[in-house]
Amino acid sequence: MALARQAYTLIHNSHHTILYHLNPTTASLFEIQQAHAQILKIGLSTNTHLTTNLLSLYANRLHISDATLLLHSIPEPDVFSYSTLISFCSNSHHFCHALRLFRQMLNHGHVPDNFVLPSALKACAGLLALRIGRQVHTFASITGFSSDSFVQSSLVHMYVKCGEIKNAHKIFDRMTHRNVVSWSAMVAGYARKGYINEAKGLFNEMRNSGVEPNPITWNGLIAGFNHNGFASESVVLLQQMHLQGFKPDGTSISSVLPVIGDLEDLKMGIQIHPYVIKQGLGSDKCVVSALIDRYGKHGCTSEMLQVFDEVAQMDVGSCNALVSGLARNGLVDDALEVFRQFEGQGIELNVVSWTSMISSCTQNGKDIEALDLFREMQFAGVKPNSVTIPCLLPACANIAALMHGKAAHCFSLRRDIFYDVYVGSALIDMYAKCGRIGDAQKCFDGMTTKNLVSWNAIVGGYAMHGKGKEAIELFELMQKNGQKPDFISFTCVLSACSQSGLTEEGWYYFNSMSRDHGIDARMEHYACMINLFGRSGRLEEAYTMIKEIPFKLGLKVGRVGLGWCLDQAQPKVSKPQPNPAQLGDSVILNHSHIDLQLNSLTVGRI
Repeated sequence: MALARQAYTLIHNSHHTILYHLNPTTASLFEIQQAHAQILKIGLSTNTHLTTNLLSLYANRLHISDATLLLHSIPEPDVFSYSTLISFCSNSHHFCHALRLFRQMLNHGHVPDNFVLPSALKACAGLLALRIGRQVHTFASITGFSSDSFVQSSLVHMYVKCGEIKNAHKIFDRMTHRNVVSWSAMVAGYARKGYINEAKGLFNEMRNSGVEPNPITWNGLIAGFNHNGFASESVVLLQQMHLQGFKPDGTSISSVLPVIGDLEDLKMGIQIHPYVIKQGLGSDKCVVSALIDRYGKHGCTSEMLQVFDEVAQMDVGSCNALVSGLARNGLVDDALEVFRQFEGQGIELNVVSWTSMISSCTQNGKDIEALDLFREMQFAGVKPNSVTIPCLLPACANIAALMHGKAAHCFSLRRDIFYDVYVGSALIDMYAKCGRIGDAQKCFDGMTTKNLVSWNAIVGGYAMHGKGKEAIELFELMQKNGQKPDFISFTCVLSACSQSGLTEEGWYYFNSMSRDHGIDARMEHYACMINLFGRSGRLEEAYTMIKEIPFKLGLKVGRVGLGWCLDQAQPKVSKPQPNPAQLGDSVILNHSHIDLQLNSLTVGRI
């Protein structure tokens, strides 16, 4: 009996020695599995200390599945076993798995401690799972850990991430120890929500309390302002950050560069580029993409290509920025050529790459190429999404490719993205332009959510088909449903009145546009009205309106009125106009007859 006990002790100690000599950071998976096998062989799998050490080793190698199987093989896992794995899952962004383990831990009757709770809260923040986060908060309160500084800091982060800034501030006010991390989280949270004064006030309060901000604090403030459209404030903050001795990093620069592009501040952008090179940030992928995008927005294609050529290793983000920049400046052929080069070089182009290229082709009249790219995209194994389809459908509409449009419609149904409001709106526009207003109406009726884009699409569809009364009914129904019309809505309804000769209705809506909705008439609105008066033979009213047009608009619209006056002064034999609904795939339908006339006008005001 004594010999057996001695043998067991020797074996037990030898396996402790095996695990002790396994380096957590350098041990290979094979070595860990060997140690695991020996522990199973000798029957020590019930030893919680050994299995917990194994859990750590598996988790360090990111073999979460093996670690989970090991955890489930333990007859009575303790809090530390769960805590080890939940922590690793949360830190490696396996948030769903972390929360599943947390639930299993509770089901086993274990009370979460101040080591488990922060990991669970981090997972909730990563998933924006506010409801679960509140439940974890409740556990912390019940168990008395809600006053723990680490738990409090995690709660602040969770509420900030989930957009609950007021709840975050309540916890922040109760914190006895506020470090730079918690201060930075609150500052970034207010900035992200667009509360400029509150963010700045908290930033100053942080400094007055003796806690100095770090680059993360500055970056949170800059990114938050940028996110909410406060472009000038973001640039000023970057300058202040630099002047106060803080070194802007890749996050700071990549946050501000798009803002500078939007502000069209080329001088500022030129100053930042040398700074990027000087600070060694030229290899930062986000910075490179932002620089290329900024030069593209300013039309500096040579500088854009220079930045791309300086990149040591191309990544998909900078490739996407280059293709978009070329297309934005009308160089769609060059963009397509560069795209093909990337594809040939084996760069793993993603859905953004393909969608951007399809959109560029559609916007620049290369509709056949857009359809070809859509097919190639699927052959390459890249799945189109709810952004890709609205980018493709205008190409189908432009060439009246009803068959391709229907195929895209079926694809959106299979992928369950038909109910996306922008996909549905693009389908309405496509069917209308292909002469299928009935199918357009069916798509509109089938939409679970309708926004202004979808309403404008269906009203415009009836307008181009000469169905003025139906367009007016939908326009009124849109307002009854609580949707406020914009200038495009009025363009659609005025075009419908013009196409159908509904003079009084057109005059009513033209006046209500500014009177009831505060929308100033634009060139297209005046053109519709002049068109309407001209068709109705009311030339004096057309001429009166021409004289009332603001000077800048009158340069082009006046020519339309002159054309109608001359046209109506000569007798003509009317020709029957084809019905778009009868033409199907054989005709290319234009959104507005007026738009075609305006494109060719260059003569000054009458």
